[in-house]
Amino acid sequence: MAGGEERMFGLETASGGADRDEVFHRERPHLLAVAFRLLGSEADAQDIVQEAWRYLRADVDGVENLPAWLTTVVTRLCLDHLRRSREVPQEPADMPEPADPVGGPEEVALLAGDLSEAITILLDQLTPPQRVALILHDVFGTPFDEVAHVLETTPGSAKKLASRARARVRPASAADADPGAARHVVAAFLKAAQQGDIDGLVAVLHPEVTRTADPQALPPGAELRVRGARTVVDETRALRANARRARVVSINGRPGIAVMADRGPRLALVFRIAAGRIVHYDVVADPARIARLHITD
Repeated sequence: MAGGEERMFGLETASGGADRDEVFHRERPHLLAVAFRLLGSEADAQDIVQEAWRYLRADVDGVENLPAWLTTVVTRLCLDHLRRSREVPQEPADMPEPADPVGGPEEVALLAGDLSEAITILLDQLTPPQRVALILHDVFGTPFDEVAHVLETTPGSAKKLASRARARVRPASAADADPGAARHVVAAFLKAAQQGDIDGLVAVLHPEVTRTADPQALPPGAELRVRGARTVVDETRALRANARRARVVSINGRPGIAVMADRGPRLALVFRIAAGRIVHYDVVADPARIARLHITD
């Protein structure tokens, strides 16, 4: 890595000293969260993070900021993977220009907590650079100058890529249900989870409900995406202790659930509700993602 591979990732080495094994294992949940959100596949995300580990086994003793280096490596490996998987990619110029070329903070915050299954489907229609720019900036809060470094472009171009991507996924981020009705559904879900009420959970879950989660929210080895009411019910019962510490909150202006800790929310559940049932929810636990959410009582 001391030669061509470092140059491939656009990183300069300097004095280091952090134990690479310790840093990798500490950062692994975040790296997996980034790869999973970029690729939409847990298996592919696991492969990418493992490949990043192989790069780390080379001589990187001079890397100044190993966590940032690892994130850059993982993101560029994901970008290469996305490019290889596109048979007929759209060029950025084919995308419509949004009215706001940058995207207001409220819209960015909304997308940060609303990358549900519907939006993930739309993400597949974006070019790989657009997807990377949107996920890194809007979901993980990566500054545009760092996004530009990953994409090997300018900050202005990185902003434009994210803005065009935002314009494409904006329709899917619209509210699914009346806030009052949605809050009732979320409250019923939480009550049933706290009481271990199987029938109550089934009543508010769509039969084909999906759950995605950051690795930090799950026991080791748990799947980042599960589907089906029965699977979700079984998991919710197993994590009943978390439900007891949770409460219904507003997340970016929509009903959600937060598990609180001394310094603020530790977990947040962001819901997509249609026809009075939960069709998808995302368990946010990555600190960078939690920081992007506006959570109020």
